[in-house]
Amino acid sequence: MNHFDLSFLKYLQDNSPLSIDEAVQRFGKTLSTLKRTMKELNELLPEPVQLHQDNQFITTRIGYSEYRQFLACVRFNRYITTAEERVRDLLVTLCLHDVVNKNEYYKKFYVSAGTVKNDNPVMLRLVQAHGLAVQSIPRIGSRLVGDEFSLRLAVCMSILKTVEIGENHQLIAHQANEPISRSIAEQFLHECATDITQAARYYEDVIRPVNTLGYNGRKYLLVYLSLALHRIRRGHVIKASTATQMLTTFPFEVMTDPQENRCLDLLIASLTFTHRPFTLYDARLVVHVKRTCERLSRCLKNPIYNQRAWFAEMYNFIYAAIIQNKFHLWFDDKKLHNVENRYPALWADVQHAISEIEKSWQTAFSPIHLATLVLITKKYELKNRVVSEPKKRVIIVTNSSESKVGYFKEVLLSRFHIDIPVCININEIEQLQHLEFDLLITFTNKISSHLKYAGLDYVKVNFWLTQDDFLLLRERGLPSTRKKIPAEQFVQQVQGMSPEALRDFLERHYGDVFI
Repeated sequence: MNHFDLSFLKYLQDNSPLSIDEAVQRFGKTLSTLKRTMKELNELLPEPVQLHQDNQFITTRIGYSEYRQFLACVRFNRYITTAEERVRDLLVTLCLHDVVNKNEYYKKFYVSAGTVKNDNPVMLRLVQAHGLAVQSIPRIGSRLVGDEFSLRLAVCMSILKTVEIGENHQLIAHQANEPISRSIAEQFLHECATDITQAARYYEDVIRPVNTLGYNGRKYLLVYLSLALHRIRRGHVIKASTATQMLTTFPFEVMTDPQENRCLDLLIASLTFTHRPFTLYDARLVVHVKRTCERLSRCLKNPIYNQRAWFAEMYNFIYAAIIQNKFHLWFDDKKLHNVENRYPALWADVQHAISEIEKSWQTAFSPIHLATLVLITKKYELKNRVVSEPKKRVIIVTNSSESKVGYFKEVLLSRFHIDIPVCININEIEQLQHLEFDLLITFTNKISSHLKYAGLDYVKVNFWLTQDDFLLLRERGLPSTRKKIPAEQFVQQVQGMSPEALRDFLERHYGDVFI
């Protein structure tokens, strides 16, 4: 069994029944290869959920629970690892231990002795991409060396998808880990157990009172902080700050060492937040972002009246993007890959508007960053809130970034008379037990299966909402937006108010209209 077999089963679990033609085209495999994969998988699957060919379709009754149970049974003696998987696992091990005997370590993968040597070029490419190196210690083993901050960031990316956040901000293993991910999670959670608890306390006591991180940003921070505490405990500290004084940061002072704090503060500033007060005021960048917004304003069809809110979101994201580019922190999102095709003119306008910032900070915004800036701008262009009667309460269940979901929310709000009190990460659906809502919405098959498994009623739509999606949502009871204000009632309500009281009244009761 190999990585393809598991990928095939995962896709089928979300998309059964799957036509044979689609399977052949999607995976680039022949039907005979797919049949061999099905045979290999069925040897470990219980009979009720085994894979079958039914005419021109491949079918299975496997649910998410059975899929997790299946993965737990797949061990390295039944699994053929790739070189990329092995070196990713080894990278984490080299970080968690001062010296590693690779020949002994590779025995757990059930591979030949020559595989260790054959994997060396793959490992070399991986570590060189982060400015690191693997140093050989004769007759003892190998050691991972290089810039300490870069080393931690590189290993964080290997750990990130193998863990989730449990109760009290404690990191736990992801429930559906494949063999390599399970190995990485197990050694990280074991070696850093006390550090994970300390990292959770630092977040709760020091960071959260200032800024509330979104789920994905919080998870990255907890992984980094746990790894940092573990490395510091073993004597590996940041001796000279890799982070140049490129931006002003908020001083959280989590650590006692100023160099450690400088790097940690920059890292925190690069992550996603659900609540972020304007704590990252960098005078030089403020001027540049203002000019960027001014250039974009001239390209938009509709004026943006809430300029301050737009500027604040653009500034915070550009600030974070500069740091992410500096330290190669790539947070990919497949839903953002089609933004350029959907809004080509605005994409070009954004590219031109931020060119000055790219030049000044000697960076280049990635397509993912450009896509997010386009969606942020489009979100504010779409803002046209209207006066409301009681609104339907809609909760979006997603694992996407706040910036991307913000666009999705504004498209919904521009078409329906609704309130979106909160967005829930799929790993925190237990919160729904304590919330009142009229409709759950998601836009991925994976999350749909989670909600179905949890017994929750939901509507699955496309991220790029289509006319069929709007029709479906109307059928589920979402009313269209209302654009009228009863004049007589309004006049009676505001009569005799001072300008200050009137402004407060309008913001509280008619915030959907007045900006």
